[in-house]
Amino acid sequence: MPSLLPTVAAVPTARRQLLAALALLPLASVLPAVAAVASVPLKDGARSAMVAFDAVYIPALFLTGSAGKSPDGPAKAEAAMQRLLADWPTRRVALAAALPGAKVWTAALDKVGRSLTAASQQVTRRQWEDSHATLEHVREAMFEARQALGIDYALDHYTAYHGAMEALANATTVQRPVMEADFAKARALWRGLEQRPIDPAAYGLSAPRQAQLVKALADETEALSRLSSALRGASDADLLKAAAALKPPFVRAYVAFGWAPGESPVLPG
Repeated sequence: MPSLLPTVAAVPTARRQLLAALALLPLASVLPAVAAVASVPLKDGARSAMVAFDAVYIPALFLTGSAGKSPDGPAKAEAAMQRLLADWPTRRVALAAALPGAKVWTAALDKVGRSLTAASQQVTRRQWEDSHATLEHVREAMFEARQALGIDYALDHYTAYHGAMEALANATTVQRPVMEADFAKARALWRGLEQRPIDPAAYGLSAPRQAQLVKALADETEALSRLSSALRGASDADLLKAAAALKPPFVRAYVAFGWAPGESPVLPG
C-alpha cells in the first residue's frame, strides 16, 4: 500500500496552499449556515426535553439504517420505531413547552410528527432505506428550527458535521479540489464539535455510553488526520478508503446518545 505520508513535492504547490488556507478559514467562511449555530443557551428543562427525544429517536434512525444487515435487524428496527412512535405524544408536549410560542419550532414539531407517521408505515412495509431517509428529515427539521431561533444544542453540531462528513465518506470518485474543500468544512465543524463540552448527566450518558463517546471522538479525530495525510498525495484508492473511514467512528459517537430499551436516565430540570 502506498504511504499516506508522501513527500511535499508530490503535491502541486498551488493545491497545497489552497488546502492549508481552507483549513484555517473561520467556520463562518466555510459554512455560513452553520455559523448561525448561536450562543443562546437552553435551560435545563428545555435541553432535557430535546435530549429525551433524541435518546429514543437515535436508535430508530440507526436501526432502520442497519436493519437489512443482520438477521435480527428488522425486529430491532421495528421495536425502536414502535417505542419512538409510542413516546412521541409525551415527547411532543415536553418539546413544545421547551420553546413556548415559537412558531418555527411548532412548525418543526408538526413536520416531525408527519415524518414519524410516514416512517412507521415504511417500517411496517420493511422499506428500510425509505424509512431511514424519512427519519433523517426529523433531525433536519429540528436542527433548522433551532438554527432559526439561535438555539445552541450540542447534538446540532453532530448534525452539521454529519452532512460534511458524508460528502467525503460517500465519495466514489476522486476530485481532489472538491474533496479538499469538503475536508476543510468537515475539519472546521469537527473542531467546533470537539470544543463543545458534554455533561454526561445532562445528556443521560451511562458510564458505558460515555466511554463509547470518548473513544469514538478520539477515533474520528484520528480518521480526519489520516484523511489529511491522504489528501497530500495518496493514491485515489487510498484517498477514498481514508474518506470512507470517517463514517464508522462518527456513527459510534452519535449513537452513544441513544438509550437502550428500558433505559430512562433522570435528566436535569
